[in-house]
Amino acid sequence: MLASSALGTVNQRSICQPVRPLVAKKEATYYESSVVGVDKEKKVVRCMTLGGQEYDLPYDKLVVGIGFQPNDFNIPGVKENALFMKETADATRFKDHILEKLEEAAYTNALDNDLRLSEEEKWRIQELLTFIVVGGGPTGVELAGELTDFLYNEVAHLYKDLKPFIRVHMFTYDLLNTFDQKLQDYALTHLRKKQNVQVHLGAFVQKVEPSVVHVKLGESAMSIRYGTLVWCAGIKPHPFVTQFGFMMNDKGTQILVDPYLKVKGEDGIYAIGDCATIEDYWLPQTAQVANQQGQYLAKSLSEDDQQKIKPFEFHNKGTMAYLGGLTAIMANLPGVNRITGFVAFLGWRFTYWFLQLSMRNRFMLSTDWLRTFIFGRDLTRFGPRSKPT
Repeated sequence: MLASSALGTVNQRSICQPVRPLVAKKEATYYESSVVGVDKEKKVVRCMTLGGQEYDLPYDKLVVGIGFQPNDFNIPGVKENALFMKETADATRFKDHILEKLEEAAYTNALDNDLRLSEEEKWRIQELLTFIVVGGGPTGVELAGELTDFLYNEVAHLYKDLKPFIRVHMFTYDLLNTFDQKLQDYALTHLRKKQNVQVHLGAFVQKVEPSVVHVKLGESAMSIRYGTLVWCAGIKPHPFVTQFGFMMNDKGTQILVDPYLKVKGEDGIYAIGDCATIEDYWLPQTAQVANQQGQYLAKSLSEDDQQKIKPFEFHNKGTMAYLGGLTAIMANLPGVNRITGFVAFLGWRFTYWFLQLSMRNRFMLSTDWLRTFIFGRDLTRFGPRSKPT
């Protein structure tokens, strides 16, 4: 629900579960540090605190579950100029950035001491209000849906003069390729006709400049000036995955594990989630897979009789994506092949409500949805820290 928190539909505190309360409940110990080294012979992990202090932690069993990071594919200018949508901090930055662009567009016509709009000012406002989403997977599609909901509801009401200048583009090679063709077509039609998203299929971003993106579309090329560009185009491994000598898959991108999630060739080391792949058993890099692997491994490590442990088996409980306008798609559900529209939207919301890790989060999420329904999205933007002069 990162896209929802990025546009104020829900608060981040409502969808994030702090680690320490869960650890305390299990009477375990939690250290907030990064890992800078692993001594597999001595079974020691070298850690570094946020302040740069290093210390060692011995282990009997080591579980690696560090996920992946956004992939810029080494395209020039992406790291420097794009926003990303992978962590909660990305959502906060995105929301503040959007609100800043709206305020800048609102006062642009006053900068020359003449409130009348010149052609040059119109072009400048349109540039500020041109939003580009790169990537047509679930993250990019859900962000486009939430963004257009926000722009054509709250923004259209609060910034009435700006509505004619709003443009939303999506550049992607394909759209929701994990869904079947009928659902892909449904999503594409909805985004284009109902959400006013200009979806460009078969697109490859060639270069990103501070206010211009250059894209290849088939045999042609185009450049668009933008105010906001958010990158949702793929993931790649963290350096940690490759620098500690674990056995890797053929591409060298994921740690190779056996059917019991134990790292091949290692003693007492396991890996789960995006950073790992089971030998001869490919699985999608989704939260659903990582969640099931985490539950499986927790039970396995707690089992006294190791002979009772069976190989890990993934059970697909369905895939879904929000398209905006109280519309979603759901596929591969138990007993149901596909669901679309408002019914799918209700199913999408219920699923994410149910998957929250605590009743605290479920309560807060429910109140957020009710608050948004009655009062609209939260547009609060926190200013800079106090700096006494």
